[in-house]
Amino acid sequence: MPTYRSASGSSAEDLFIDIFSDAFGAEKAGFLYSQYPFYDIYQNSRFADFVVETGLRRVAIEVDDEASHNKNIIAENKFYDYLLKQNSMVHLGWDVYRFAVKQMQVQPDRIKDELRVFLGTYPKFKEIEDYLPTQRVKAVDAVNLELKQHQKAALQSLHEMRANSETIGLLYHATGTGKTVTAAMDAKSCGGRVLFLAHTVELVEQAAATFRKLWSKVTVGRYVDSIKQPNAHVVCGSIQSVALHLEQFKDDAFDYLIIDEAHHAAADTYQKVLSYFKPKFTLGLTATPERTDDNTVILDIFKKTAHKLDIQTAVEIGELVPVRCIRIHTNIDLTKVRFNSIQYNIRDLESKIYVPERNRLIVETWLSYVKNKRTVIFCASVNHAEEISALFVSANVEAMAVSGSMKSSERQEHLEKFATGEIKVLCACDLLNEGWDCPETKVLFMARPTMSKVLYTQQLGRGMRLSENKESLMVFDFVDNASQYNMPQSLHRLFRLKDYRPGALVLAPATQKTAQEGLYARGERPDALIDYPVDATDYELVDIFNWQEEAAGMISQMEFVRRVDVQSETIERYVREGKIVPDLLVPMSEHRTFKYFKEETLTQHAEKFGWQLITDDNRKDLFLDMVRQMDMSYSYKPVLLKAVLLYADDKGRIKLSDIVSYFRAFYENRRSSGLVVEKKNSIFIKGSYTDKEAERNILANPFKRFEDMDMLRHTKTLGIVEVDSSVWKRLSKEDKTEILRVCEEKLEGYYQRFEK
Repeated sequence: MPTYRSASGSSAEDLFIDIFSDAFGAEKAGFLYSQYPFYDIYQNSRFADFVVETGLRRVAIEVDDEASHNKNIIAENKFYDYLLKQNSMVHLGWDVYRFAVKQMQVQPDRIKDELRVFLGTYPKFKEIEDYLPTQRVKAVDAVNLELKQHQKAALQSLHEMRANSETIGLLYHATGTGKTVTAAMDAKSCGGRVLFLAHTVELVEQAAATFRKLWSKVTVGRYVDSIKQPNAHVVCGSIQSVALHLEQFKDDAFDYLIIDEAHHAAADTYQKVLSYFKPKFTLGLTATPERTDDNTVILDIFKKTAHKLDIQTAVEIGELVPVRCIRIHTNIDLTKVRFNSIQYNIRDLESKIYVPERNRLIVETWLSYVKNKRTVIFCASVNHAEEISALFVSANVEAMAVSGSMKSSERQEHLEKFATGEIKVLCACDLLNEGWDCPETKVLFMARPTMSKVLYTQQLGRGMRLSENKESLMVFDFVDNASQYNMPQSLHRLFRLKDYRPGALVLAPATQKTAQEGLYARGERPDALIDYPVDATDYELVDIFNWQEEAAGMISQMEFVRRVDVQSETIERYVREGKIVPDLLVPMSEHRTFKYFKEETLTQHAEKFGWQLITDDNRKDLFLDMVRQMDMSYSYKPVLLKAVLLYADDKGRIKLSDIVSYFRAFYENRRSSGLVVEKKNSIFIKGSYTDKEAERNILANPFKRFEDMDMLRHTKTLGIVEVDSSVWKRLSKEDKTEILRVCEEKLEGYYQRFEK
């Protein structure tokens, strides 16, 4: 069976990212996270090929060859393992879609159309920013519990909210910082009955254990799967089980409602529960950052963020160790390495960075400056990890390459040896991006060039645990030569720091940073853990230009077309002729460039050329105006609209074949009734036209104007016509009645012309 994946990327994954970029824009591919880690229902470590969040949906996308899920071709145990993986993702509440490699190769347009249907034509993607190490469940010591400062601040904020008669709020604390403990202590302070809801059995069990430790005087029950204990003072339940058995609870049964993973709260199941219960206070828990551009739905539900804690704050308050950085410049040239929006082409990368000189530099750096300190080296592939590991071994250093391709028992053995100090260096390509942690890790080597902010920060999180005698984490960034458009991530790019001083603190409490600046001002070297090979006053300016962030604040040409009432061909021609000049050009390859515009550029050109600006808020009104004012060269437009209203599903999608059937029935009924059918040059005046001819006519004539205004779209490979979602979801019953009335009036007026 052919293999298409590797942990560092594959031709199949590269092809999918290209297709995704074409469908939604290159800047949107930055929200597409490859090799995303999760645990299946047996708590085995897994990777989804891609994960993306849109709105409040988490979507997993699997890229497979045709044999991967055919149990007649692959081994039976492998087939069932694939099913377990997919079912576990569904159990986590994710949508799961699978695409075949061969279809992506031969039918890329069809995949683009399917993606637009599954995810929406203009989806609002959001970042999955969970930078702290994933903590597995820890026992809570209720006797000696001492709340952290951020927990005390959160409790105070929640108390003040209730004092102001507020009844709902959101707690945003990054993973591993004690959200459940904070919520339990707040609920305990209120004293009433509590319902805690989560979406996995494991989270329910963890919450129940926490409540039992912290609130031992009350009964704590579970409501999940076959366990039903609805009468306990504290009920920890799965959202699925409670939603299915709401009739077992009175709507005022609980005084305090806690929604874990609150970014799922817009889903139907959560809405059903939220609308049923009437607690005195509702608290949402999330590790998803508060972002003004994409979290309006979650704040619509929870109204206000009571308290928040991100990775930088976690370091500042002492929850994670400070981070220092040394940049090691190499002579490797990445400027010719092909790339898409989120990763490098693995074959190009192999030819550049898997070279003896770069690998020796990695080993020599370790031997010279951090010898005997426990170190994780993040590598680009299994081969890369094995090559570097072999170089360490030849230098008499206990080192081992680890990856997800190893047997679980063998991998666990190596990790345990690293945790005890028997192995000094771990060379990892994929394994350690997720929930594994060794607090004693003091050094990270970022030897894998990556454009993914999430991947880089997941790697960073592996070394940020607190540990005895660990003053800070030292990060070595191996900086290769690259263009500003394919620049890999680094610690300074990640936190947008322009000034670099070797070994200086990048993340630290304010007092430590102030003390460090005082040392630099006196020309002294900070008390770092290594004797780095540069003068204390040496520094450089770091180029932190990031085209994805730059483009994120702009609109693509695809969006430009959607925002003005003018045909796409006109925009393309004006750009080609230089009448419209993009504010940002991103060259993806020799023959492929993406164009982006500032909002003010759009506004200026709309005024200059007399175009009307279209927004989601006025799109429905413009659509209704189009309907009321539509010209009638032929009778086609009202017939099209009537077909749309008749056959559209709840998302505003209609089969093109149904529209063709409606057209045929409309004109054949007129013919059989002895009425005028159409003008003499219309294909519908003759009875011998084919469905294909009717389809071409519909798409060329009545459909084109609505398409140019981006009110209707045709997914060509799927044979579906779709009403723009911002129009469809705003059309009331009265609006649809008016459209039908206008259509009848327009048709009546049109055919009256033939009676004169």
